[in-house]
Amino acid sequence: MMNLLDKFETVTIKADVRITPEDKAFCEAHQAAYDAAVQSFQELAFFWADMENTQKELLGGSDTSYLSSRDGPEISQRQINKHLEHLHWAVIYNIVHYFNSTYHVSVSADHVADNLLPQKPDLKMYENKEAHDAYHKKLRAAKIRYEDVVDQIILLLDGRSFAEQAFHELAEKCHKASWNLYKNRPEYERKKALITFNGYFCTNHHYSWQDEWTLEDKTKDILRGIAHYETGVFNLYPLGLSELLGYNRSPSNEHEFSACKKVKGLKMFKNGRVDIRFATETDAAEFTARYLGLVP
Repeated sequence: MMNLLDKFETVTIKADVRITPEDKAFCEAHQAAYDAAVQSFQELAFFWADMENTQKELLGGSDTSYLSSRDGPEISQRQINKHLEHLHWAVIYNIVHYFNSTYHVSVSADHVADNLLPQKPDLKMYENKEAHDAYHKKLRAAKIRYEDVVDQIILLLDGRSFAEQAFHELAEKCHKASWNLYKNRPEYERKKALITFNGYFCTNHHYSWQDEWTLEDKTKDILRGIAHYETGVFNLYPLGLSELLGYNRSPSNEHEFSACKKVKGLKMFKNGRVDIRFATETDAAEFTARYLGLVP
């Protein structure tokens, strides 16, 4: 059985192989900017402390100082230290956000930070000041490497590639949207090329002058899956689908997807039911199997 060290070494190798030159260029640029900022603020902290000590010596320990005024600069040792601590989280967030947006995954930056940064004491400051002081000292001295951030991201993908993880998350959203997870049963049924979603999948807003229609968020998750099934691309929505994924209400309960080849249209009903019609029975069956999950 692979031990923890072997597993980490395997993941490290994968990190080098599974990121593109563009990914690496982004990470290296942010690594360099982060390193420069950390060094600059560490130097600033040293010089500011020296400046404060000089003022105290010259003024005999008086609280008076010529380092700041009501017009600024707004700077203090506490603010410098606070910003130094924030820099570590900032570079983690920026790298995780890049991979999330580039590959359409949803890795938690907080989770990555928790694994790479010192852990904050459980006790309150007044309960254990020494522990808190030691924590902040470790945090200011921390060093983040982009390779470690990428390793953590890949670990959180559970062995999947970025593309595999993106599809896994999309299909999982479609499955959750179309199933009653408490009763472990689907809220849809397929009849040939038509998939009917029974339940609260749309809303009819009735006014004296017209009816207006909106899709529920879970239905929009399903439509995002349909868009991916149609195009093979994440976050690309053909004409017709894109309008339904917005926030505007529609005066019509029926929509044709003329720009699509695999899915033909959608119809909403006043009882919350939504019908989605595919081009062929094969298309409907394939979408059901890949994105919704087959009924046992």
